[in-house]
Parts: sequence; C-alpha cells; structure tokens
Amino acid sequence: MGRHDLAGGLKQPATNVSEERQIKIGPDFDAEKLAAAADKTLRSRDLDLRPFKLDDIDSAYERWMNDEEVVRFTRIPAYDTSYDGLVAYAERVLNTPGTYFWSVTHREDRRAIGTAKLVVSLEHGIANWGYLIGERDYWRDSISLQAQVPVFDYAFDDLGVRKMYGGTDSDHVKSRFNLARMKFRKEGVFREHFRGGADGAKLVDLVYYGLLISEWQEVSGQFDYLRYRHDEHA
Repeated sequence: MGRHDLAGGLKQPATNVSEERQIKIGPDFDAEKLAAAADKTLRSRDLDLRPFKLDDIDSAYERWMNDEEVVRFTRIPAYDTSYDGLVAYAERVLNTPGTYFWSVTHREDRRAIGTAKLVVSLEHGIANWGYLIGERDYWRDSISLQAQVPVFDYAFDDLGVRKMYGGTDSDHVKSRFNLARMKFRKEGVFREHFRGGADGAKLVDLVYYGLLISEWQEVSGQFDYLRYRHDEHA
C-alpha cells in the first residue's frame, strides 16, 4: 500500500469471474457486480484505471519493476522481475478470485504511468489495495490520490466493501501522511516485520491502517476535486 505498493503480445488469461461464482461470497456482495468489476474502467480527474492486460507488460513496465527507487517501499525486490517472472505474476493476479488489477493511464498524455490493485475478501467484506506510480515525472500527491480515490469509491459504493485495510513501512512518511488525510486509523504495528534497504540489512516496522465505510463517507467529499466530472468530458 502507499505510493509504490503495487505492481506484450500474449493472450489475455481467463478472468476471475467464473471462479468468483464458485467460491463462498458473503452477504456484503452481489455476484453480478463482482463479475462486472473485472472489466470495469475507473476514472479520476486526470487518470483512467483500465483492466490490466498481459500486453501491458512492456519495456516501461519492466523498467518500473527494476527501478530500485520505484519499488523501494514494496516487496517487489523479493520476486522475479524478469519478463517471464512479471508475466507469471500478472497471470496469478488476474486469475485470483476477488482480485482486480488496473493499468493507470494519464488521460491527456495517453501514457501508462503505473498500476493499481484491489484484493477483496469475498467472505468477510473487507479489501486491501495497492498502487504503484512507475513514471517518476508523475510523483506528486494529486496523482497518488487519484490512483486511490476511484478504487475506494468503487469498492465501497459499487462492490459493497465495508472496510479497507492495508500496511505501509514505518519510514514511508508520504504514504502515512496521505492515509491520515483520508482518515485511515492506525490499527497496529508489526515490529521489524520486513527487511529494507538495498542489501536488506534494515529491519522495518509494518504499520497497519483501516478505514470503515462510514469513515470514508464522512471524508469522501473532500476529494471531489480529484474525481472525474462527466460534464467536463461530455
């Protein structure tokens, strides 16, 4: 979670729609809405979040995943970031029930700049999310928030998620600041939970946050300026 939490020419694997209907779905969700989510494009003021395809694993995507600064606050360095490794990861994500993966594109520039992901617990009505802005030219608060607000809106308002939760490194100051702005509450600290730094020598605490739907409804209006306005794009 946070700025970097999350992560051509190949056939798109089957989506997780049919699998979702075969597993236990809790009372918070509507099966048809969950099925439609796999093909849903989300929008914010400047960004389009469209369903990720294997064709999106191009040279830019590979560069993001192998840029130490881009993946600094992720677990990505522990994984295979070769082309084949990235394809295998994307296939797993795209075929995991309750998981939705988007390519984040700057609408005006017509340029893919990152990814976003939502992982829904279909039984319990909660969800974890992450995003990654791979293009450094777009590292600013308005972009990071625009990659998250439409995901929260969709999770709470359309899918029926009742709580969002996630963790971030204790030294990821900007992520923790943005979480506070969105009224997330700190729920716990996993001490010395991960190894950080280029050589993995630094032990890093993982700080967990949560946001209930009622809390999001109280603060949601503060982010209207970041939302997509249909009247401006008619």
